[in-house]
Amino acid sequence: MDSSSYRRHVEGFIDSGAGRHTLGLVYGRRRIGKSTLLEAVTRERGGFYWEATRTESPIQLSRLGEALGEYLGVGRLALDSWDEAFRQLLRLGEARRVPVVVDEFGHVLAADPSADSIVASAIGPAARRASSGQARLVLCGSAIAMMSSLTAGEAPLRGRAGMELVMQPADFREAAGWLGANADLELAARVYAVIGGVIGYATDIVDHDLPTGMDDFDRWVADRLLSPAATLHHEATTLLAEDPTLTAVNPVVLNSILGAIANGSIAAGKIANQLRRSVSNIEPSIRRLIAAGFVVRHADPVRSQRPSYALADPFLQFHYAILEPHSSLLRDREPSATWKRRLAATFDAHVRGPVFEEQVRSWARRYAAPETLGAEPDHLGPSAVVVDGTERQLDLVVATPGDPDEPPAAREIHAIGEAKSGEVVGHGHLRILEQVRAAYGGRAARAKLLLAAPSFTTELRSEADQRPDIELIDLERLYHGS
Repeated sequence: MDSSSYRRHVEGFIDSGAGRHTLGLVYGRRRIGKSTLLEAVTRERGGFYWEATRTESPIQLSRLGEALGEYLGVGRLALDSWDEAFRQLLRLGEARRVPVVVDEFGHVLAADPSADSIVASAIGPAARRASSGQARLVLCGSAIAMMSSLTAGEAPLRGRAGMELVMQPADFREAAGWLGANADLELAARVYAVIGGVIGYATDIVDHDLPTGMDDFDRWVADRLLSPAATLHHEATTLLAEDPTLTAVNPVVLNSILGAIANGSIAAGKIANQLRRSVSNIEPSIRRLIAAGFVVRHADPVRSQRPSYALADPFLQFHYAILEPHSSLLRDREPSATWKRRLAATFDAHVRGPVFEEQVRSWARRYAAPETLGAEPDHLGPSAVVVDGTERQLDLVVATPGDPDEPPAAREIHAIGEAKSGEVVGHGHLRILEQVRAAYGGRAARAKLLLAAPSFTTELRSEADQRPDIELIDLERLYHGS
């Protein structure tokens, strides 16, 4: 979903014909544009926008009273409680539909854990009978797990929200536009592997400095990511520290899990071995990281109970593969030389490669035509299969069940694929996929063979032109095709 789609959802919520106060939730990672969107829409509609800070309730209420009084033109309002504050906010909608935004609601909730109950009461049936109005109250926050819990289970706001909009970072296609209308696609892919789709990482946090071409990429990484003055050095640990659902977990464990995934340990057993802990010991922490939006769990399309894990954002991959493990080196050595001598190769192997694999899976889910994949991608993800006694990892498997109750092992396989970011792909790669297809047996007999890479040999392209079971995905097709 792009930024214009998010705006349409917010405006649709505000314009709802409901003749009463309504509640909406908007949340997502920091710096993806939530506040910018809500502030702009609120300003255009003549509404009220206020952002909470990490302080105690009396200070928050004092600031809110000052802002609300200024908005009404009556001088500072004395707000003694959140109950009174939300009653005053909803009064703004007595005469018309008007957006009322409380941003960083997590800070309000941290200072007063009853704040969600107060909101539920303020917009509940009893409150509606006592006073009418059409305020469109929007609670916004960056702590994903905390915000999603507001409407989960027996939470006070369950069933109260008319909109629950989870904003995601831009995907790789939209992010390429930040480099200009005719951006070099190899450059776009490399920049995406560094900062991902968080708009704030492409603007303020790099001082609005993006590389102008491939010959400027190394300079940009050294200046904006590796330099001791770069603001992104501590971004990942700050994000972890700011999420209240993660504060109960030892930060060393969280960082170790993220670091293990970034450096190739993508199964629970391998992560546990890396941390020298049991799987049962680390699984609760992994679940928390998934709920908080730091880790993605990929279910295996054709094997039961064999999930794999990836970091949810390319920048996290960059942080835990480049910045965090080499922090002392970057502190003591000149960043540009260190990048060229050592870290550029690490980037290609441990950042560019895994991020490219995720890009290809995203392309298959969102953009690939059913004819390309052999079917609609009901079940899509990485997997593994034993070929001649050796387990071989696959970046992409597309499968569909003949019966919804069938186990994964009975699903028909429609496509298998590999993604190679740093090499010219040729017949050798194709022959490996053909061996894999044969190892799967009859359920993969008609499976498409997908190879994704920046470039292919002329011989492979010629063979692909003659065979309908081969699909080559170069950068042009990845970014613009299906």
